[in-house]
Amino acid sequence: MIAFLTLFLGIATGIHTVELSAAAEVARIELYVDGTRTVELGPPWTATIDFGGEIAPRELVAVAFDGKGTRLGEARQWVNRATSDAEASFALERDRTGRVVAARLVWRCPSNPEPMDISVTFDGRPLDAANPDRIPIPSHSAGTQHILLADLTFARGITATAVASFGGRKTGDTQRELSAVAVRVSPGARLPKAERMEGWFASEDRPLAVAAVEEGPAEVVFVLAGRIRQDLERLAAEDYFPWPWSRPRPLKLADGSHFRFMHTSPEVIVESRNVTRVFPVSPMYTPEDGTFLRLAQSAILNELPTAPKISDSVATAGLSATRRERRRAVVLVLGTEASDTGDVGAARARRYLARLRVPLHVWRLSPAESSVAGDWAGAVDASTIDALAGAFEVLRDDLSAQRIVWVEGRHLPSAVEVNPKAAGVVAAR
Repeated sequence: MIAFLTLFLGIATGIHTVELSAAAEVARIELYVDGTRTVELGPPWTATIDFGGEIAPRELVAVAFDGKGTRLGEARQWVNRATSDAEASFALERDRTGRVVAARLVWRCPSNPEPMDISVTFDGRPLDAANPDRIPIPSHSAGTQHILLADLTFARGITATAVASFGGRKTGDTQRELSAVAVRVSPGARLPKAERMEGWFASEDRPLAVAAVEEGPAEVVFVLAGRIRQDLERLAAEDYFPWPWSRPRPLKLADGSHFRFMHTSPEVIVESRNVTRVFPVSPMYTPEDGTFLRLAQSAILNELPTAPKISDSVATAGLSATRRERRRAVVLVLGTEASDTGDVGAARARRYLARLRVPLHVWRLSPAESSVAGDWAGAVDASTIDALAGAFEVLRDDLSAQRIVWVEGRHLPSAVEVNPKAAGVVAAR
């Protein structure tokens, strides 16, 4: 009936052209941004929308009407939120009493039909998914809410996540739409069961029901800026001499974590009069794949020769870090002669990551101050092995304190607030 021809896959601010397609019976289309009607259009279904100067997660909704004013349908699209080239979902199998006993995992990825890896958890505990057509669910209490999660990885770094929540007071409702909220908990604190978190979260002063809480693996995007290879090589040489070196504070993330590296020199794509900057990223790694210093050096072999745009890449890294809705962080690593020709600017990039609930860490690997270090207030000196080890310790502590709370409904992350009732809990930012 109606569909967007313009897809916003990168960072979108300011004025953009939006093109749609519509069936013959559609007479007009109304466009809404974050629930506010912005423009009404007719054939050829092209409009101009101003997303404003700030980078913020937004929802773009198109509603179609016929000539009599009857609503025919709608299309929705997130803007400045992570999207994926693949989709996945669960179909739940119940016994005669209504208890969930198994789940079927289904997915769709047109460019790479079969996933390279599937990881499934039930209430944070790994499940055997050797046969995704029927994944047995462990014995559980029907009166408690549970969450079933699957991460799928396809070729070319494409990922998809399936989420199903069931049990608790709404045992018959298996298709509730859920939104992920990243929070931090105080050291040593433990979150209660979802049923005991009533009134902890709200959106626009409306309380939100908590479906589940999970920890899961952490995901980090390291943004490499400047002539960083020489800094990495220098630190790697220090790391190996003397050898062996017993290090109480290792240069690594916790086991099970995932991380990748992003460049600051983008590829520019112009489509439908809209400009999108795509920053090259490395494959996803785990600590078992190698050391941070070695992997970071190999990740910058094919950096594009375009002008560096550090602030733009940091904002894009925030999108990447939220793709699977896990515990997350972006780390900007400033090397020698780091410079920024970006349009976003450090302050706007910081505010955007805060809206996404993505913590930002800034490390300075260069012994000398770079020209952009002053733009990133709070940059940590990580120019020696001991200093870098300390920076990793702070990052690990941050990730360890995070939890992902799944609330019912479709919500922008910036619209979900933590109420004072949630003692010892704050939004991750």
